[in-house]
Amino acid sequence: MWLPHANRLVRIRLAGGITMSIPFPESSLPEYRKELRQRPTLPPFKVVLLNNASLDLMFVVRTIMELTRLCRAEATHKMWEAHHSGRSLLLITHRERAELFACQFGERGLQVTVEPA
Repeated sequence: MWLPHANRLVRIRLAGGITMSIPFPESSLPEYRKELRQRPTLPPFKVVLLNNASLDLMFVVRTIMELTRLCRAEATHKMWEAHHSGRSLLLITHRERAELFACQFGERGLQVTVEPA
């Protein structure tokens, strides 16, 4: 059964193995789901790792892996990029989380800046 005003069909399995398709219009979604779509996004901020020649390179890689969700290869690439060019973009996130990363990296002796993206 197809109705032109319905956005999608939902299949319902009834007793006895009977399957029934009914129209499910978008307007019947709960109000909270509609509000989630219209939520404004937070402005992005960059977390940039700065070069620090006094630290062990593997310590930098381990710290990046522990604090972010980067794998060993990506963390190594970011470490070499910061080592050779002086800075490396670690991630882009909202401001509060970026400041948290900056604080965590600072506690471990690494220099990180937070910049608007």
